[in-house]
Amino acid sequence: MSPPAFEGQQDRGDWPIGTDSFFQPQRAAFWLLAALIVNGLLYTINMFSMGFRVVPVTALLGILVWGIYTLLFLLVFRMLDLLEQHPPEAFVLAFAWGGFGAVYFAAPANIAIQSLCAKLVSPDFVALWGPAIAGPITEEFLKIAGVILLVLVARNQFQTYLSVLIVGAMAGLGFQVVENLSYTVNASMHFPLENQVSPVLINLLTRGLLSGLWSHAAYTTIASFGVAWFLLHPERSLAARIACAVLCFALAWAMHFIWNSPWLEDLFDGGYGDMAVMLAVKGIPALVAAGLFWRVAARENGAYLHALAAYFVPERELIRDDEWIRLGAPLQRYKIRRQMGWTFGLRARRLKTQLQREQLRLIRKAMTYGRGAQTLRHEVAIRRVRAELDPLIAAQP
Repeated sequence: MSPPAFEGQQDRGDWPIGTDSFFQPQRAAFWLLAALIVNGLLYTINMFSMGFRVVPVTALLGILVWGIYTLLFLLVFRMLDLLEQHPPEAFVLAFAWGGFGAVYFAAPANIAIQSLCAKLVSPDFVALWGPAIAGPITEEFLKIAGVILLVLVARNQFQTYLSVLIVGAMAGLGFQVVENLSYTVNASMHFPLENQVSPVLINLLTRGLLSGLWSHAAYTTIASFGVAWFLLHPERSLAARIACAVLCFALAWAMHFIWNSPWLEDLFDGGYGDMAVMLAVKGIPALVAAGLFWRVAARENGAYLHALAAYFVPERELIRDDEWIRLGAPLQRYKIRRQMGWTFGLRARRLKTQLQREQLRLIRKAMTYGRGAQTLRHEVAIRRVRAELDPLIAAQP
């Protein structure tokens, strides 16, 4: 049985082949992005230099802890095959923009906005509402600016909603990690006790565990959906595309505003239990909104992968029908790997994981270069893995 064709699939001779690299020295956007990241890196090193001199244990432990925190997010992204959307340099650039480029501009801009509010209203107003006013304005704008720059660098890398959302999530994660490290070091420098470890653990609990799932990565995911919709619906009017992008940005801004605001704080005392409840109440709407956008993006990405596979990889020995159905469903692919491990052992699970990733790489390589010598390595790998996996499955009673 052959898979059904993707609705709206182009004729065989019309399918576009070719994908831009993220190394584009002939484009101004590439040099602007690189210059701002390098500038932000130098600023960040200078910002943490005093922390390394005053609280070196906290600084080094903080880098280790937040580095592991980042790796856990990357592990989840890889588990769901989201990192197959782009080459590694895309995620490095997105993370570096969020952690260095955006942070460089956000820090002085937040101070300037809060100073202006203090003059126009009062210092007491800024103490309560300053972070809610300044943070969303500067930080959400700067993070999404990096996503737009990456799109300008390699426009035809972004063929689906998911390809934009994962870059947005990485930019938000970069900002979140560097901001958390900054708060950790600053907290240690003003900690009332001679203890350089406790501030790291406290910030990991509050900023990493209690608020990590509905922080900057979620906000930038929401805003990035508007950018994706703008890019991928050229048939709509310019006004409608701009309106969608603005609405998604406004939603991200509103979620960030609510998070930074003092709302609900009077209803809870200072205990960790009440703090956890308050953070969940304020943060879960952002997590739900981001999850809905991810769901829409995953469905659209699945349709796109189905079309690519039907066009470029029609051989059923390379992608069987049941595998074809799951191409666009990361959670289903993970579920079948997990079931494979429970039923047939860890080796079978590892082989199934490798098989799925080689299939995705074959599809994307074929999309970029067409079928031929450049895709042969992935075709051979799929057949080799299947030759090892099928006997393991057949051996079970």
